[in-house]
Amino acid sequence: MKGLTDISVFNKTNGYGFSDWVDTRCEKKSSTTSVCTASMTIAPAWLPDSVPGDVNSTAGVWQVNATVKAKDGDYWISDHIAEFKMKRASKLTTDAAPEPVAKGATLIVTGKLSRANWEDLKYHGYARQDVKLQFKKAGATAYSTVKTVKTGDTGQLSTKVTATAAGSWRWYFPGTTTTARVVSTGDAVALK
Repeated sequence: MKGLTDISVFNKTNGYGFSDWVDTRCEKKSSTTSVCTASMTIAPAWLPDSVPGDVNSTAGVWQVNATVKAKDGDYWISDHIAEFKMKRASKLTTDAAPEPVAKGATLIVTGKLSRANWEDLKYHGYARQDVKLQFKKAGATAYSTVKTVKTGDTGQLSTKVTATAAGSWRWYFPGTTTTARVVSTGDAVALK
């Protein structure tokens, strides 16, 4: 195989997308097989000038097309060689109060889930999403899910829990087809 001579990507739902093909590497695996990897840059700042309509709709499942050229001059065109998910970035915050808290008292854990808006290149609250509240007891190595809470109209989160041990609280959003998974920084709460 001589290499990739063309590669393109686009959103499978609406056919839109803009990318800059920046690099290709091919590795010969045998006399009949090579594995090629192409690198592309897709910057949200480019999208408003490149995509008609709602720029955020370009998030989702994208398709990869490629043309491969052989050493003998022959070529092969694939109109669907692979797929990947283009996701909007997300942010998540956590605040547990009061700190410290008495054992058995009520602890209020708040936060906010927001995601990138590719129209104005800012983060906005992500409404009506299921977010998991997780707790890691002091000295433990892993978090466990305590409950699931739905975000409000501006992405806000708030729930009450009973403080049974010192440890860290955090929110975890598993992501969607169009929005990236995110885990907040843990907020450590001591008992008094």
